[in-house]
Amino acid sequence: MFRTALNGLKANKLRFTLTALSVVLGVAFVAGSFVFTDTINARFENLFTDVYAGVDATVRPDEEAFGAESPYLEESILAAVTEVDGVETAAGAVAGFAQLIDADGVPIGGQGPPTLGFSWVEEPRLNLLRIEESNGRAPGTAGEIAIDIATAEGNDLSVGDEIEVQTINGAETFTIVGLANFGTEDNLAGATITAFELGEAQRLFDMLGKLSSIDVIAEEGISREKLVETLAAAAPEWVEVVTGDQQTQEEIDEFTEGLGFLNTALLAFAGVAVFVGAFVIQNTFRITVAQRIRELALLRAVGATGAQVTRMVLIEAAALAVIASAVGVVAGLGVAELIKTGMDAVGIGVPDGPLTVMPRTVVVAMGVGVIVTLVSAVIPARRAAAIPPVAAMSEPGARTTRKSLRTRTIVGSGLTALGAVSMAGGLMLENGASLAMVSLGAVGLFLGFSILAPLLAGPVARLLSAPLRGITGKLARENTIRQPRRTASTASALMIGVALVAFVSIFAASVKASVGDNIDGSFPADLSFTSTNLTIGVSPAAVTELEEVDEFDAVSGVHTGHFTIDGQELNVAGVDPVTITDVYSVGASTELAALENGMMVVESTMTENAWVVGDVITVDYEAIGEVATEIVGTFEDQNFGNYLISEETFAANIGDDQISIAFVRLRDGVTLEEGKATAEAALAEFPNISVDTKAEYIAGAEVQVDQLVALFSGLLGLALVIALLGIANTLALSIVERTREIGLLRAVGMGRRQIRSMIRLEAIVIALFGALLGMLIGSAIGFGVVSSLADDGLGSFTLPGSQLAVWLVAAAMAGVLASIGPARKAAKLDVLKAISHE
Repeated sequence: MFRTALNGLKANKLRFTLTALSVVLGVAFVAGSFVFTDTINARFENLFTDVYAGVDATVRPDEEAFGAESPYLEESILAAVTEVDGVETAAGAVAGFAQLIDADGVPIGGQGPPTLGFSWVEEPRLNLLRIEESNGRAPGTAGEIAIDIATAEGNDLSVGDEIEVQTINGAETFTIVGLANFGTEDNLAGATITAFELGEAQRLFDMLGKLSSIDVIAEEGISREKLVETLAAAAPEWVEVVTGDQQTQEEIDEFTEGLGFLNTALLAFAGVAVFVGAFVIQNTFRITVAQRIRELALLRAVGATGAQVTRMVLIEAAALAVIASAVGVVAGLGVAELIKTGMDAVGIGVPDGPLTVMPRTVVVAMGVGVIVTLVSAVIPARRAAAIPPVAAMSEPGARTTRKSLRTRTIVGSGLTALGAVSMAGGLMLENGASLAMVSLGAVGLFLGFSILAPLLAGPVARLLSAPLRGITGKLARENTIRQPRRTASTASALMIGVALVAFVSIFAASVKASVGDNIDGSFPADLSFTSTNLTIGVSPAAVTELEEVDEFDAVSGVHTGHFTIDGQELNVAGVDPVTITDVYSVGASTELAALENGMMVVESTMTENAWVVGDVITVDYEAIGEVATEIVGTFEDQNFGNYLISEETFAANIGDDQISIAFVRLRDGVTLEEGKATAEAALAEFPNISVDTKAEYIAGAEVQVDQLVALFSGLLGLALVIALLGIANTLALSIVERTREIGLLRAVGMGRRQIRSMIRLEAIVIALFGALLGMLIGSAIGFGVVSSLADDGLGSFTLPGSQLAVWLVAAAMAGVLASIGPARKAAKLDVLKAISHE
């Protein structure tokens, strides 16, 4: 049977090549995701290890001892460290926020990777940065800086140029005296790096007389562990001493954790691609088994058992899976390079070096490809085993029996009903189980519609093909209707991809509508102020500048941070109870002055936790520990979190430098244009702060949502490509099955152009059928998810009709594209050979 199975593969190269492409694409994305993340982790591990190679120990403040205050070391500790036995040399450094501003006043960087400021370390063995002789020199006095080479090259900057640098206290002009590498690289993952002379850095970062850390080199013969032990014994209790190895590993762990979401996201989309590919694989094997009824029956007639026939089909599937998965793993190397190129394009640089292919990557990727293919081939294999030997003497057919459709009706209707009930039940709940039940219902709808698709294929295909005229249109209609299971299976792959794209589009449109509604209802302020730099909020110094402007009647900032309740990290906002009501409406149940004695909780969270006003909750602040806090009221607005405390409480327990947004109300008689111009002039030293009207703020939020939609749709495009391969595969297989029929059509006068048109129309009908089902399911899921999140501020369900129409047209065009190869093949069939085909 093994040899027979391999001969079957050789005899049907085209049909199995198209099927193998589905496996290759899915496996390539899985392998590429692992290869990329393993590669980036290995490269940055090597980079950080090299950079910190000279550091034997690091002395740093124990953050827990400082509470909400920014941790620091007194500069006098450096002299004490230098005197400790076993220390050869030590150097202190400070770090903070520093953002370059180009000649047009536009901030450089900050939209992704951070903008970092460092003090220059004179000891080369302890300096993270390197400057080659041809790239200038280190900053040696006030007014001088060195920047990383990648930032200089990307913004046409060179040694001798003057440029503004913004810190937390405003912008000043500096002269570039050097271009630096980070270790052996031109850049640190896209971060903008600016280095200052130590005293200048301390002034700019409000660290006069203070240090962020002290790095130490041990005397020859002194181990790192011994050095740390000696330093720890001599240091105050609020100082922490770690080895250079520990410091290096912490930096690596922090970096890899920051990129961990990327691997998760890539694998999620790879899973979608593999799932869609499973439909294509199952459909291909089912059709090929139906086309080989006579061949398989002959095997049974000459003595092959049903189990042997089953094994033969599974051997074919296994051989296909192994070859395609191996190709997919190799293709994954290319996918990893493509992802790296994409990262470079958005400014996240990856160090150069070889790709890292771990054994786990090969095992997992190959395993996914083989298992999915074998599972997809099980049902067709069992069907092959059930073919009676007498079928060898009859004309093969693949008519769907009433019994199978009856079973499908029962099972599919049951799953659809269960999904609908689960989704409806989730919508009626008012606690955390709502989204979970809606998600469970969505799975039920997916499976139910997939099973019911053959029942819908005939009526829907008849409706979609009704406008088709002429003999080609009629034949295309009949071809899609007479094999409802095949039409449905082919469309199911596309249905899944379109459903996910439709859901993303609907969810995004609903988010934008909800943001607009929420802001319109709670934004009485005239202007808002946000940071364009994702790593830092609005500077308190900038808010102070706004408070001194005569044209402004009220100014208030919103601080955002985190605290923990019952082990769960939660978002919390801090506001000034006196001024916030002039610029923003949180919908509080009582006067905000009550915040001085506790916190307010959003109403839905109160219900979810069965809390009532007056309850005392234990809140765990990372900086100071647990604090018993009374719930003094409720509020409705959830734009900044479900918990609200006073600005004073926030500063004492979390910190006062985390203003995410500030609002301004203009005095009577001051127009929006005048107010905005005045604000921009007042914030001239803070070019990273965006000044927006309400309409501009909403538009900016919508742009961010659109960018995420574009990203998700692009990644889901892989699933759509696999679905289109499925359409092309099915059409190609149907042409083999209909060879004699096509030959007869040619013999009675149908031209090649008409044959191509017929195949093309079939593909369009199948694609539209899958797209319509996908949009129906995606809309249902979108409605359920959006409605279930109404208590979290997402209650404006919006159906983006124009976007969905575009996807429908795109599906029809994709059907045309998928039909090109099969249509050309059908048109080129030799008439006499086709008529005599068995």
